Amino acid sequence: MNINYLTPLLVVIICNVCYHLISKSISGTTNTFIALFITYGVACLISAFGFLVTSKNYFITEVTKVNVSNVLLGLVVVGIEGGYILMYRSGWEISKGSLIVNMCVAIILLIVGILVFRDGITIKKIIGVALCIIGIFFINK
Repeated sequence: MNINYLTPLLVVIICNVCYHLISKSISGTTNTFIALFITYGVACLISAFGFLVTSKNYFITEVTKVNVSNVLLGLVVVGIEGGYILMYRSGWEISKGSLIVNMCVAIILLIVGILVFRDGITIKKIIGVALCIIGIFFINK
């Protein structure tokens, strides 16, 4: 495996761990949506800087390439992040909440991948799904 393949994986893992630690640390007295407003304000500034550094095109040229998927992604990201904040505030343990969510998402995406995107199904995938379901059961016991 080369570095171009592993680096994004490591970035996602490190940022995901930090994401959950930070989400769990957000004050319970802070309104969830003002917290997300500040979060996305910072993300907007960093994204704008990243665009300026990496693009030779004008902003309007790049905006014309955007489609409805970008808007939908914005909607679901707010749901994910707001959902995690609310999960942690309602008492979910950091060691259980994300794990259960990610196992459920993995199972659903495996099914969607097979039905919609024609991903292959293997005995290893079936065993993996079974282990996830067993894991969800044991984690909640």
